[in-house]
Amino acid sequence: MNRKEFNMTIGLGAAALLLNPHSSAEAPEASEKNTEVFSLRGVYFHDGFEVDPIHHAPLHWGRDEWMREIRWLKACGINAIEFATMLEFNRIPKTDMEKKKISDRLEVMELAHSLGMKFGYILSNTVVSTVPDNEEPGNQMKNRAVQLCPQKKENFEQTVALQEWYMNTYRKADFYEEFAADWGGCHCGQCTVDDYMKYVDTFARDAQAMNPEARLYANTWCIAYWGPSPEEQGWKKVFENEIAGSRKVIELLPAMPPNTHLTLPCHHLYRPLVYQQCGGKSKTPVFPTHEDIQSVTQSGRDVMAWPHFIMDDDTGRSMQWGIVHSEVRYIRELLQRLQLTGIRQVMGNLYLPWLQILNTYAYGRLLQEPSLPAEQIIHEFAGLIASPGDVDQLTEVLFWMENHSYWQEQMPEDARLPSIPCSMDKEAAASAVEKLKPNSSPALPLPYSPAEWLQDLSRSIGRMTWVV
Repeated sequence: MNRKEFNMTIGLGAAALLLNPHSSAEAPEASEKNTEVFSLRGVYFHDGFEVDPIHHAPLHWGRDEWMREIRWLKACGINAIEFATMLEFNRIPKTDMEKKKISDRLEVMELAHSLGMKFGYILSNTVVSTVPDNEEPGNQMKNRAVQLCPQKKENFEQTVALQEWYMNTYRKADFYEEFAADWGGCHCGQCTVDDYMKYVDTFARDAQAMNPEARLYANTWCIAYWGPSPEEQGWKKVFENEIAGSRKVIELLPAMPPNTHLTLPCHHLYRPLVYQQCGGKSKTPVFPTHEDIQSVTQSGRDVMAWPHFIMDDDTGRSMQWGIVHSEVRYIRELLQRLQLTGIRQVMGNLYLPWLQILNTYAYGRLLQEPSLPAEQIIHEFAGLIASPGDVDQLTEVLFWMENHSYWQEQMPEDARLPSIPCSMDKEAAASAVEKLKPNSSPALPLPYSPAEWLQDLSRSIGRMTWVV
């Protein structure tokens, strides 16, 4: 469905500058067969949260903000974008606000396709909004939704029909993902991974009929939620069950329609919470392995990685919510580990995209050249933001921020990467930012002005209370 078609059915009245592709260089520990760059280089937008200042929350963005963001991603080398129906929005749209958001997304899909980018949409399963018909859905923290156990036939049919409405609305999407849980899943005690796979099978067949070119990915994020709730399991058991559930999906994948592929969260390759639960990175089991991926690809199915939180973290870590991040070293390490497994498709995430233009730029560069030094990427980015005479000073400030990121703060000692040489402390970094002059003509189409971003950077340094 295009925007005009949607406007008629729902009752509404709604080429960028490119980085040159770089030849791949071998990662330090990679073998020759693993030096291929990533073919799908994606960003998933999570637009379900509030933040101060409000203009940083995509929940409130309109067409113009999205258009600027998509052109920026294209310039960074990103070639796929993805959306989802947020928690309270899981219903047939009732209000003008909901209808406008869908109309804007259809325009985003049109723009993405015109720029040669792919467009994907995440489907949930058991979750249904409980917001009254005459009220607008709100941010995710209001949590006005329920999970309907699909063991009851009418629940399965109701939840399938809801997601099919969104599939039909975005029927020109290049791919869909059937999200295992969070939102979704079922804690009834009877439902298992097999019940999740009924949704995968149903939506894969729908995609075949609706758009023969579209793919359906079984995304095993929170596959452990097809069972006891996290509170009952404890996080260590959750992550153990994530591996077991994902391997069960791999086992069942050959029986799915031929347009069905696999998405793995890859928690165990990068995530501090997993390392903490396992007693350190060195004690954390490796999943997926090269053999896991090979077993899937040899059967003719592709695998996408869906790592979350590394480019931008959510409200669960309130100390760093709503501030600028720099995790270039850790993004680099993750992509190199994914490269070694044989994964060639990656979908990163953004909650507050304008705050995280540094990590976005780094992610785009590293997807094309995973061995690039973090120092080089940070210096390149500083050249987009600061006036020519201030580039080196901003680079040093960002080195300091990179060395003290909250992502690193959460890491067990054996998972922390070496710091970038930097002579600044927190006081010096804060003082230096105040004197920086913004670049008046950036070489790439930034979605947000350098002057405003520098103000956000200054505010963010003051908010980094874990650094003394």
